[in-house]
Amino acid sequence: SVIIPAYQSADTIGRALKSVAAQTLKPREVIVVDDGSTDSTYDAALAVNDEMDNIELVVKRQENAGAGAARNTAISYASGEFIAFLDADDEWLPGKISASMEQMRRGDNQLVAHNGFVVENKKEVYLDIASRFRAVADNPFPALYRRGFISTSSVVTRRQEVLAVGGFDESLVVGQDFDLWLKLLSPPGTKFCVFDQALTRYHISSESITRR
Repeated sequence: SVIIPAYQSADTIGRALKSVAAQTLKPREVIVVDDGSTDSTYDAALAVNDEMDNIELVVKRQENAGAGAARNTAISYASGEFIAFLDADDEWLPGKISASMEQMRRGDNQLVAHNGFVVENKKEVYLDIASRFRAVADNPFPALYRRGFISTSSVVTRRQEVLAVGGFDESLVVGQDFDLWLKLLSPPGTKFCVFDQALTRYHISSESITRR
């Protein structure tokens, strides 16, 4: 199940959804939660339904409560064992789900993530996250705790594990994703993987969460 929170995303939600439809390994469903947008985000998401290549598209609305709350709402509707996160202003490259699921099934990982590209002012920069974890491969959790690194739109994990730790902390204005990764990965012996492939484009704009 693909989880997409959307706020004032009328101009980008179509791109995000089409990148899901283009996956070489199709997900079961995509759940978009419009988090109180005042633009046409909801209608723009529904407009892509005919292009989803037999992937079920579910679009919900709620009062504005933040990205963490929108993700929690989407997770509550999800039916898949695995969930993948994608922000409404980002996009995936076609092999993202296939490569992520291969890594999830290898080595009993609790969570997997990967490299990507940052796109700002029409310039694309390679974002090498995996090398930071390779440098501390023997004990990666302290590095995660100190620096974060993992990008939300690259993450795949298990739905039941997210529910077991209480999902995203809706009281946090920012950093709900970082907080969730720490909760998922803090038990001793928990395995996670950040692999080398660049499979996401993160679009930075004046209104993006990353920019704020």
